[in-house]
Amino acid sequence: SCTARRTWRSVEGLRLSRGAMAATASATLDASSFKAFAPLLEDSQAYAQLSGCRFRLSSFDGLLEERAQSGSVPEVPPSRARDSGPRLAAKLGASSKVQEFAQRLGRRDDDLIDELDRAFRIMMMESVRNAMLSMFKALEMFPPAPPPAEIEDQDCAYEDVAAPLPHIAQRLYNDQVRRITDLETDDSFAGRLQRRAMTASFIVDFASELGVELPPVSETHLGMLQEISRRVAEETRRRGDADSVEPRAREAFLEGLGQGRLAERLRKDVGSWWAENKMAVGIAAIVGVGAMVIGGLVSAAAARRGGRASDDAGDEERPQRGRRGEL
Repeated sequence: SCTARRTWRSVEGLRLSRGAMAATASATLDASSFKAFAPLLEDSQAYAQLSGCRFRLSSFDGLLEERAQSGSVPEVPPSRARDSGPRLAAKLGASSKVQEFAQRLGRRDDDLIDELDRAFRIMMMESVRNAMLSMFKALEMFPPAPPPAEIEDQDCAYEDVAAPLPHIAQRLYNDQVRRITDLETDDSFAGRLQRRAMTASFIVDFASELGVELPPVSETHLGMLQEISRRVAEETRRRGDADSVEPRAREAFLEGLGQGRLAERLRKDVGSWWAENKMAVGIAAIVGVGAMVIGGLVSAAAARRGGRASDDAGDEERPQRGRRGEL
């Protein structure tokens, strides 16, 4: 009901914080959803808990080399002297499978490549959703006011981006309400979705760090981004506030790309493109242009890994997503 929506909106911030904290505290890798990667994920559980479900190859500097030379449990190299006991134990526990799966991915193991493709699609779907959510907030349509009378509270089909923009916004809002509410129950559906999404991101991190070529952005995701950009253009023209909304929508889109090294690279490159073309870029192009740039950058990400070592300098102590735990 409209009353329920207004009440929820007044406490959204508090509930969102509680749900996020609860999810983060229990976040671990979902090995059951990625059978081919399961041995790596199981051995990386402790590492993922400390890293916020991110993977950085620099975390294992010295450990993989020692294991390769000794063929057994490696000695702790001087480069790991700053690691605390639990952190070092987590890395040692994962190092064998990290090395094994790095070699298998390097050989383009069919099972791993298939699951990498699936993990990438899951990650991209979450990125599209997050970008949409951020933009609706920038447009002050999360939720839309008044709520569309024909959209029920249980209607969460926000993927139908051919619908009018207020309908899309309300459905995404309903989905967010459902997720946050569901996170407060043990082993909830939303909790499992979040674990799966974070695990997918861990796998994509792993492959990206190794320089493995990532799959292209799918036509489905590109189509959603381009269609939603048209809906945004229609709405801002109707309201007559395109000039004032454009900077907020652009910033929201960049923020909605997420966290991690690949997202930061995308944010930097997309932001640079907009800065160079700001006189020609309007609100209608924000998501569509961003999507095309993402498609090109993701495909080229592996080829640009040459600068990774310098990018990693000083990165060891900075968790990049979710919890503010150690790496």
